[in-house]
Amino acid sequence: MENIIKYPIKAVADLTGLTEHVIRIWEKRYKLVIPNRTDTNRRLYSKEDVEKLSLLAKASKSGYSIGAISNYSIDQLKELFGEKITEKKVEELNTNEKTIQQTINNCITFIKSLDKKSFEQELYSAQINFTQPILIEKIITPLIEQIGDMWKSGEIRIMHEHISTTIIRKFLTQIIDSNLVDTNAPKIIIATPKGQHHELGALIVGVVASADGWDVTYIGPDLPGEEIAAAIESIHPKIVALSIVYPSDDIMLDKEMVKISKLLNNGSQVIAGGRSVNSYENILKKMNAKIIVDLNEFRNELENIRK
Repeated sequence: MENIIKYPIKAVADLTGLTEHVIRIWEKRYKLVIPNRTDTNRRLYSKEDVEKLSLLAKASKSGYSIGAISNYSIDQLKELFGEKITEKKVEELNTNEKTIQQTINNCITFIKSLDKKSFEQELYSAQINFTQPILIEKIITPLIEQIGDMWKSGEIRIMHEHISTTIIRKFLTQIIDSNLVDTNAPKIIIATPKGQHHELGALIVGVVASADGWDVTYIGPDLPGEEIAAAIESIHPKIVALSIVYPSDDIMLDKEMVKISKLLNNGSQVIAGGRSVNSYENILKKMNAKIIVDLNEFRNELENIRK
């Protein structure tokens, strides 16, 4: 009977530590697993799929190229690490997933009713009840994406989106400010380029960086290239992190990236991420920017650059 048990992609993300985006990318690029589909085209994964993805996630964090081991069987992957997800862990994480989803559902309810106080309280309760990585990756990030999808579909009004953004921005900024860092900590500047108004992704990056001991300077959204370059010249950061979320077809962004590249002369590493980052891959490669697909990759890049 155990082979009949199937897991939706959110459960797989919790069990493996991968994001849903990375799971989909690995499926498409490497054909690592082939999930079943429901009548509504939702992915359903087997326990074997979960185990293989978990081992591949660990291999990736340990420096293995996924492309090089994409054809490995589960037994071959076990030879690398000898790990297996236990039934107890599956049960615990499935229970945790339900709690996480309930937190997101509560937030959505409070947003729809414009209950700002309850929404804020739900976020602060989540900060107490969950570790910071789970809070950011399993609650805040999916919540932001769901709010955006609801706004696009007309399920909520612009005012709902604006109010929720204001509250989440305040919440994330508070976390960054509370993460104390050493006076000699490496510096990172975070911003969104001109035309990119969505800033919550940039603030999430700031939370992750500050938690890892980086001195974060968030200079805001929708910034012209010369303003970003001026901040770089003043602060001399090791990293300049740019969040690119929407739109994905702004021809002016290419010009802004060229401007930043020409003004960038102090050796700072540019890192770019966000929903629309792959749409600007060509110009980002020309300026030697590192493109990241998820927060785990961002953490790895922070560690590599710090070394």
